[in-house]
Amino acid sequence: MNLNFFSPLFLYGLLGISAPVLIHFLIRRKQKRIRFSAVYLLAQSQKRSARNPRPNRLLLLLARCLAVALFSLALADPFFSFRSSEAFLSSSPAAVVFILDDSYSMEAQADERTLFDHALEFIFEEIKQAPEKSEYSLVLASSPARVEQDWTSDKTIFEKMLQAQSVSFRTTRIGDAIGQSIKLLDSAGQEKKKILLLTDLDKNGWREEAFSEISHFPFYPIRVVDFSRLQSKGNDGMVKSVQASQEFLTRSRLLRVNAKVRNFSNVLSRRALSLFLEGKIVKEEFLDIPPGQTLTHEFSYPLRKNQPLKGKVQVSNDALMIDNSRHFSFHPSQNLKVMVVDGDPKTISHQSESFYLERALNPFSVSLSHIDPTISTLAELPLRNLSDFSVVILANIRELAPGYELELEEFVLNGGALLFGMGDQVNPKYFNERLGNLLPVKLDSQYQVRKGEPSLHLSLENNAHPVMKIFSHKEIDEMREINFYSTYTIQPREDKKFKVGTWFSNQNPAVVESNVGKGIVVLFLSSLDRDWNDFSIQPTFLPWVQRWTQYSARGLDNISRQNLLVGEPFRQSASGPDSNWIIRSPDGSLYVLGNEEEIFSETFQPGTYHLFSAPSVGTSSAAKKTPVKIPDGAESAGTFTVNVDIQESEPGKIFQKEIASFLAGMKIEIQEPRSSTATPQTDDGVPLATFLFLMVAGMFLAEGWMVRKE
Repeated sequence: MNLNFFSPLFLYGLLGISAPVLIHFLIRRKQKRIRFSAVYLLAQSQKRSARNPRPNRLLLLLARCLAVALFSLALADPFFSFRSSEAFLSSSPAAVVFILDDSYSMEAQADERTLFDHALEFIFEEIKQAPEKSEYSLVLASSPARVEQDWTSDKTIFEKMLQAQSVSFRTTRIGDAIGQSIKLLDSAGQEKKKILLLTDLDKNGWREEAFSEISHFPFYPIRVVDFSRLQSKGNDGMVKSVQASQEFLTRSRLLRVNAKVRNFSNVLSRRALSLFLEGKIVKEEFLDIPPGQTLTHEFSYPLRKNQPLKGKVQVSNDALMIDNSRHFSFHPSQNLKVMVVDGDPKTISHQSESFYLERALNPFSVSLSHIDPTISTLAELPLRNLSDFSVVILANIRELAPGYELELEEFVLNGGALLFGMGDQVNPKYFNERLGNLLPVKLDSQYQVRKGEPSLHLSLENNAHPVMKIFSHKEIDEMREINFYSTYTIQPREDKKFKVGTWFSNQNPAVVESNVGKGIVVLFLSSLDRDWNDFSIQPTFLPWVQRWTQYSARGLDNISRQNLLVGEPFRQSASGPDSNWIIRSPDGSLYVLGNEEEIFSETFQPGTYHLFSAPSVGTSSAAKKTPVKIPDGAESAGTFTVNVDIQESEPGKIFQKEIASFLAGMKIEIQEPRSSTATPQTDDGVPLATFLFLMVAGMFLAEGWMVRKE
């Protein structure tokens, strides 16, 4: 048992005890010099002296001193606790895991420094006071939680490691950090084992699922230091989301940027919202955001060029600046030029091979789909300039003009897209012999559903192809009901690689795709009109055709529209055997992905990332060495953006009872960072202030009784 008194008022109490004694002796010295002239007063004084001996006066003085002392101690707000008053890093060596919350909410301002700066200073002070032979390790609590420093007893090494730490742009994962700490302590050699957690107690970092993954909770003491009390002012708001889109007008084009801004405060907030493009502010508006609400604001800006744009929307600063801006990138859309080669034109328009294709690619008089189709016959094809088009669709063609397959091959190698639709005019022998450099497969034979047998359908189970992402479950079910009566079967070529985009219900491929040079070749193994199926008259035919066309032209879900959160991996498809992907991060660092499909995981900095396609210099480890600059011959291949996770910005603190429910069995204390020896806040302490005030009142009553008796 112990009494804990941690207040400067205790010193005032000591001064209160000594002051009356000093005053008493001064008065006694002065009284010796006073002579009484009245005989009555002298007689009364002698009687009183005879009735009240010297010990009674001392007893009265001691009672007054004790009352003053008790009053001073009551102001110190002491409590009675069964816990030991030993400092967290005691005089005996111990193994201590420091869990440092380095999430971006710790960058909130506290006077002229951040909460993170105060947390680092706190650890430095603890290390200085720690006894020799103690062991220390450091776990960073941002996602993913990780051991930054394994066990060491060298204070110099540990302090140098601390000096290298900085706040991150990540969210908090306290549960994972505690799990890592328990594993460290289980392996420590010291008898005493402790955890010191330095955080701002943001509730979003204490997720129940993370604690459920911890196998066991040993009886290790854990002290939580709450730095949120040091924050000079609150996080008033954030930019919640940003969406950029393009609008086509009669004579100009507009970039529309919709931003959602959240007000966390309980009062009306007037904030300046700014639009930045290419690092320069182009528009600014002042918004009156209601308390606790989200306000949507739209910026419009004229597009004068077709160059890619990078930008951000930023709201005026508050205590936490990281969430005040949100990045975006945008590639202005240009109408996609598509040539449809009709291999079976008819005098009646709706019987032509291109009738449904043309209306699916551009169903309106104005190009709202951003696809401009041009219809051509086989006879007109040699007269066309292929460089004017991004995509060529060969719908049910028999044969090309002699030698024209070489022009198509050059078109695809240079980045063009070639789509094939089957039909009764297709000559398999010509396809297999003359188009072998383009096609990844050989046409085997025509498969027809016999009379009385059920028709074929598209098998769309577990289809994760990018083309299919926009379709709802209802639309997928509708597509499964489409009837196919005739298809082509295929045989793979030994020296070609291809992917199957969709299958038929008889386990035969429905769509086959292959990368050829910088371009792509896609085969749909049924017809694109009503001859072999009823797909072309279904509502899903229009978006399906448009998305395959955009996908083949590398325009579907463009890289520039990929928005990631900090720490989320960026996935990029294979670049081809003769090229590498190079990524430039917002701080200018370069990374090489290689010529196979890879995942880029270094997305820990918000901003715009640029992707380049560069010639490959080999497959050795030296070839993947990080370059110091973008190599010659590299071409820009798009951008993607990374932003902070707004969950870290949400207000709300976790309470000790909730922490105790997560860490069942562990000894938990929470304190404020006044000093390393500040009083821990525990639930088992009994406050003594009221009791001491009652004792002071009792002492005053006793003094009054003694004076009255005198």
